Amino acid sequence: MQFTPQRLDRVYRSMRRDEIDALVITRRQDVQYLTGYRCTGQRIPVACIISENNQPQLIISEFREDTLVGESILAKVHTFSSSLSDDWYRAQGHSYWNAIIGAIKELNLSKKMIGLQFDWLSVRELDTLKSSLPDAGFRDFSQNIWKIRYIKEPSEIDAIRQAVNVAEIGVRTALETVASGKSEDQASLEIESAMRVAGGQQRGIRAAVLSGDRARYPFAMPGPHRIRTEDFVVLDITVSHSGYFAEIARTLHLGQPTDQQRKLFDYVLNAMKIAEKVMQPELTFEDLTKQIMKKSGKIFPFNTLIQPLGSSIGLDLREPPYITLESQFSLKEGMVFTLHPTGFVSGVGAVKIADVFLVTSEGVENLASLDRETM
Repeated sequence: MQFTPQRLDRVYRSMRRDEIDALVITRRQDVQYLTGYRCTGQRIPVACIISENNQPQLIISEFREDTLVGESILAKVHTFSSSLSDDWYRAQGHSYWNAIIGAIKELNLSKKMIGLQFDWLSVRELDTLKSSLPDAGFRDFSQNIWKIRYIKEPSEIDAIRQAVNVAEIGVRTALETVASGKSEDQASLEIESAMRVAGGQQRGIRAAVLSGDRARYPFAMPGPHRIRTEDFVVLDITVSHSGYFAEIARTLHLGQPTDQQRKLFDYVLNAMKIAEKVMQPELTFEDLTKQIMKKSGKIFPFNTLIQPLGSSIGLDLREPPYITLESQFSLKEGMVFTLHPTGFVSGVGAVKIADVFLVTSEGVENLASLDRETM
């Protein structure tokens, strides 16, 4: 992913509004967003320090230093020694925090107001910072980072498009390989293999072939269950490219669907069509959700569609804001969303359809090209 310094300008403006002198970013997706460094290790922590009058500081394990070769990053690098046997939660141990604290002192920020990601810190870690930097102030910056990430840059949109392309390969593979009698996990492995060959990254790949009504559960995992001709089969595909996610889902029926199954499928399909038609800049997510619920019809109860109906997508598969009745946010040009309406009726089954949409000045662009009519 191409890093653009304009991101830091937005961060600096937000810091000035909240009277924050420096940021300590400890969530790996946000470190990538602010420095361009993509850490692929899940157990070894990474961090960056951002202050307006200094070059960004990147804190990485000495084990990961060789991964910087060929990386396009905008930061001064500090390394720390790390051990996976460290007794600290998420392996963020003493040497990691000592490197962060040392960099803060080196930048003469030890008496300044420091922004942190409180939703990504343990109490123990926060206490360590407070005791090591007794003259500093601390303030939560978590929501600010999310808001800065709402609008996607062209390079981010390109990465998401590439992820969508790989996800579509997964769906096409599923349409060819899913068969009655095959187990969910066997079919899922075949799809994941095809997506890896197509360039999908290990971190983001998930092919979930889910039969019966289990698809109503978020992030349900495929199991040894045999696919039956009388059940819905949900193909829930996620994949990442350059760290950016895409999600595509389709629903199959390998036999002759009942009248109620056909009605449920059409109900969810219609909800997706309505959303695509009414989405436009400045429409609130509350109004969007109400329109989808109202215009989908009364053939099924109001709660047949499981909320949230969608969310922003990017470096995380699920990013705020979310498409729910409670959300007060509005659509903005440049936002990218996954719409994933899921309908469930006991005794009938579960249907899920998902695509990725870019909000434009005139409405939305569907980044996928696959037909949703699969029954």
